[in-house]
Amino acid sequence: MDWVAIVGGLIIAYLLHSIYKAWRESRAPPPEPTKWMVGDITELTLASHSGYDWSKPTLIAVKGVVYDVSKSNDKYGPGKQYNLYAGRECARALAKDSLDINDCTDDLDGCSEQELQRLEQQLAHIREVYDEVGKVVPMRELTLQQLAQHDGSDASLPMLLSIRGVVYDITSGKQFYGPDGIYPFAGKEVARAFALISTDVKDCCADLAGLGPVELDALREWEAKFNSKYPIVGKLVQQ
Repeated sequence: MDWVAIVGGLIIAYLLHSIYKAWRESRAPPPEPTKWMVGDITELTLASHSGYDWSKPTLIAVKGVVYDVSKSNDKYGPGKQYNLYAGRECARALAKDSLDINDCTDDLDGCSEQELQRLEQQLAHIREVYDEVGKVVPMRELTLQQLAQHDGSDASLPMLLSIRGVVYDITSGKQFYGPDGIYPFAGKEVARAFALISTDVKDCCADLAGLGPVELDALREWEAKFNSKYPIVGKLVQQ
């Protein structure tokens, strides 16, 4: 009988402890959300953060600094008043309180003193409300020889590939495109290979001669996937 009482007491104590723990956890403030960092970003990649892709945060840039405005999608989201700013540099537009797409630029030439003051007031508000998550950097220009150095053999360099002259950072996909991946595409121009769905190295080039509508549609689908998944960091140039 004593053992039954002891076991019963332990069970009751455990239940009471569990109830108390659950009560305390329910009263605890929620953890701060993880800050979503983009780091260095080109204007082409910034454009993909316009609020139309639900898997990506909504971003704006002001004077080259990128801010995450996702929590104000009622203001910057698709169909909303300031969606024009989403995915763009909008310093001039803020200064002029403008919704003209031509004012979505960092060029402040010709702005009046009053407009520049308005920009600083708007920027102070943005800094107070939104997280700074990166900065806009210019597009890199690479030759095919320079691109080839980014094939994954040097771990200190980002892995890159090019599709029709647009260079993507595919470091996050190194399991697919790196030295041990199934696609030997890192460090190469691969438009023809994607169009043909080929892993033959001889198809790693920009030559689309002889390809039909089906192959070109396949290429466009791959480009859309890469535009959604990988940052655009540069473009190919002639030597």
